Amino acid sequence: MSAAPARHPRPIPPAARARQPLRSTQPQRSSQPLRSTQPQRRPGPTPGRRDHLRAVAAPEQARSLVPFAWMCALIIIGALTSVLFINTSMASGAYERRDLKIEIADLHEQRAALVTTLEEKSSPDQLGADARKLGMQPADRFGFISLADTVVIESGSK
Repeated sequence: MSAAPARHPRPIPPAARARQPLRSTQPQRSSQPLRSTQPQRRPGPTPGRRDHLRAVAAPEQARSLVPFAWMCALIIIGALTSVLFINTSMASGAYERRDLKIEIADLHEQRAALVTTLEEKSSPDQLGADARKLGMQPADRFGFISLADTVVIESGSK
């Protein structure tokens, strides 16, 4: 197998190739030092010392944003659900309150009607008319009964 010639980063035109002298494999001595294409090494610590070595932490694993996004979404959904629940319970409470107010108003009307009926029936004229309907007659004399002595005390006539 033959070795392929080394390629330059940019091709050399054929005319320039003809002008270049062939290099020999033996080193040539010149007054100027040869420039190396590789960077020069810096003088480092001696091989026996290891001051330049230190422990390095392992790189952190890249964290995904998906759990954070799910957590934020769950918090928002939970907040909206609780607001909806509170609003619904307050609305149902408002309907119950309205119904109770209507019931209280009806009870006040019934009470007022009953008080009016009681006042009408307890008037002296109405009591006398009801007594006559039952067959009672007006008393000629007034008297009192003593329950402790079981005696009728008559005070006199009318």
